[in-house]
Amino acid sequence: MHGMHGLSVTGDYNKVTLSDGGDAMGSIGLTRSKARRACPCGALIAADNPDRLCHRCRRSARSEVFGPPEVPESFWDHPVFASAFADRDMGALLAAYRHHPQHVNRITQDRMATWLGISQAQLSRYENGENPIDRMDRLRHFAAVLGIPPERLWFDRRGPAQPPQTGAGSAQDVLGAPWDAPSIARSAEETTRTDLAISRRAALGGVAAVAVGPALVEPLQHWLSPLQPLARWSGGTAISEDELTALRQVTDGLRDWGSRPGAGLARKAVLGQLNELAERLHRAPPGPTTERAFFAGAELSKVAATMSWDAGLHDTAQRYYVLAVRMAKAGRNDPFAAACLAGMARQMFDLGRPEDGLELVQLAQYGTRRTATPTLRAVLYTREAWAYAQMGRSQEFQRAVGMARECFAARDTVGEPHWLATFDEAELEGVLGARLRDLARHDPRQARYAEQHIQRALTLRHPSKLRNRVFDVIGLARTRVVTGEPEAACELIRGVLPTAVKLGSGRVLRRLQDFARESAGYRQLPAVRETLDAIRTLRSA
Repeated sequence: MHGMHGLSVTGDYNKVTLSDGGDAMGSIGLTRSKARRACPCGALIAADNPDRLCHRCRRSARSEVFGPPEVPESFWDHPVFASAFADRDMGALLAAYRHHPQHVNRITQDRMATWLGISQAQLSRYENGENPIDRMDRLRHFAAVLGIPPERLWFDRRGPAQPPQTGAGSAQDVLGAPWDAPSIARSAEETTRTDLAISRRAALGGVAAVAVGPALVEPLQHWLSPLQPLARWSGGTAISEDELTALRQVTDGLRDWGSRPGAGLARKAVLGQLNELAERLHRAPPGPTTERAFFAGAELSKVAATMSWDAGLHDTAQRYYVLAVRMAKAGRNDPFAAACLAGMARQMFDLGRPEDGLELVQLAQYGTRRTATPTLRAVLYTREAWAYAQMGRSQEFQRAVGMARECFAARDTVGEPHWLATFDEAELEGVLGARLRDLARHDPRQARYAEQHIQRALTLRHPSKLRNRVFDVIGLARTRVVTGEPEAACELIRGVLPTAVKLGSGRVLRRLQDFARESAGYRQLPAVRETLDAIRTLRSA
């Protein structure tokens, strides 16, 4: 057969093909045998194996039905992951994982969806960016299932913290420092100096894990103890009343500036002022004006925390919240420290950790059980209700809301501190409406009550409160999704998108992403598709 004219031979005489494409053995009446087949891994498949995979790959495929295969550390170094890690996009990371060239067997969307405990359609929306993955519990779950190495994660996670980035501090550093005035001033000086030395891009690229659970709550319990006394401190010049007046004016201006569009420059100004104040506090002796200067530093730290949180720098935000609590302690102002703990709790709610947030709120309530004003008590009760709403604990939620209303009704605006002035009736209604919307995820009957409160908040809001009004409208739109009115919801969102662009707020963008995720089930409607495309465009910009 080797010399047969016009024939080409393949394999071990398994199949002979004529030059015109015909089958030689079939044409001459010989018995036809099967060609040797190759497995995708490259190994030849035994003649008695009817499968498309070799025995080794078939065993591996059976195990992969129940979970991802074991992969070497070098698996994650492949260029296919580069853009997904750079963009901090879990959806793109899932797609890159499936298409990784080192997989012996093809990873289908159906198979990966089974591993992750979601539907194939949901995975498809994650991969093509229609439904951004920003819920912390989802991010952690997907990372754990796929076995993504902890040091490659860009978001808050349980477990040991990432090693600190070059030149950057961490929330754990601030939490572990001693609770005495010189150490508090030194922490503020070192933290601000470090943050001023790195760019925002570098900060975003080196995000460390926030402290959670006992690692967060237990160190903060030192706030309940008296400030450590010192026999001697600095022998420098005391801070004067004129210096305090000037500092108060600067602090008030920076606080107002931080709520306006383009707050990146304002954040630098806040950090610079806080750094200068911390250096001055190093040289100031104990005394009333020094304590008031520490309180001014606490206010600046809280402003810096809020700005950092808005920019998506959760670790940095937590660090400044902790500094605010510590500086308020040195300033003998426990109520303001409690307000900072309430801010930290709100950050925990945003990160999907209501249990941690509730512990922080209860710590604040206990520490100010004798000193809190009615407005501060109302604020803390709304934070407590926030935790219960996220956990679906309706009875406890209603109790906390009732206490918040009772305390708010008893307030005396003349006797309330200036830093609680923004918690007015509009803010109370907006917070209660948003929390009822959270509860509606567990009990849809609460949605109509949420809408009533948010509508009232919008009626009461001053037109100058742009960001608050945008939050209200987005919350109302999300409520309309719960009540099955997606087109009305999209009309509300389209109305606030121009303002959202001007604000440039990270928190506003994240709330819009929440809306996109919750309304994705109605994507077959043209109005919903157009709105989701507009949100995606804003997110890309």
